[in-house]
Amino acid sequence: MGIASLVLGIIGMLVSLTIFKDLSLILCILGIVLGIISIVKKKNKGMSIAGIILSLLGLILCFAVDSSTNTSGTGITNDSGKGTKTVEVSTDKVKVEKLGLTKAGDLVVKVTNNNKGSVCLSSITANFKDSSGKFVLKKEAESSFVVIPAKSSTLVYFWGFDEDYSQYADVSFKTQLANISDDFVAKGIKISSNNTGSQIAVTLKNNSGKSISSSNVVVIYYSGNEIVGAKTGYDDSTVSDGSEAYINVDYPEDSDYNDVSFDKFEVYYINASID
Repeated sequence: MGIASLVLGIIGMLVSLTIFKDLSLILCILGIVLGIISIVKKKNKGMSIAGIILSLLGLILCFAVDSSTNTSGTGITNDSGKGTKTVEVSTDKVKVEKLGLTKAGDLVVKVTNNNKGSVCLSSITANFKDSSGKFVLKKEAESSFVVIPAKSSTLVYFWGFDEDYSQYADVSFKTQLANISDDFVAKGIKISSNNTGSQIAVTLKNNSGKSISSSNVVVIYYSGNEIVGAKTGYDDSTVSDGSEAYINVDYPEDSDYNDVSFDKFEVYYINASID
């Protein structure tokens, strides 16, 4: 058990430095429990103590990173038309603002990247509070690894199934960054779309200079200026440079799965993996 505690402590501490905080919590807690049991049974005391210390350090790192209001990462920006270069980006230059609720109860938000380089948001979290200011609910956006070029915005949503976001007096948002340059395409994706009468047909032209796969978009539906629906679309095919990805996105529905009328829509790029 002492050896197991040490191994779990090492792994848990390393994982705490990544985006997989929940896994780190589980590993560190197990490391502490096994370490305590080993000490009580007087087996491998030195390894057990080391495992407990490393597990505690992992927990501290996990909560310290998670509670930070500013997370730094790596983004890319155009280098005077001669390619790209790596730049530092941070969440304190990413603004999230509430736009409205769809007929299905989804919360739609606008995310603006004010960094000098493109960002990839590994998560966007909403923390809801009641009228007394007490925290009551935490939700993550429907899309993760949201790629936003420099000085640009996109729209994402929080799924509202079986939730009534309108009951909460206040909501605040938190973003977490992931490194973008080796994983996701930030530039060179051109979007066009067509309303077929039954779906929204979206075409992604890949001009990134790289082969991509797992392309994601979100369609936001409006009636007048009111947001009434939000739907995501996905294409898992591999798309070479200069080729196109094709995605069909369903029309919006309300919370009872009835069709919702709309008179306009907007399509936003979420991400595409570098193949």
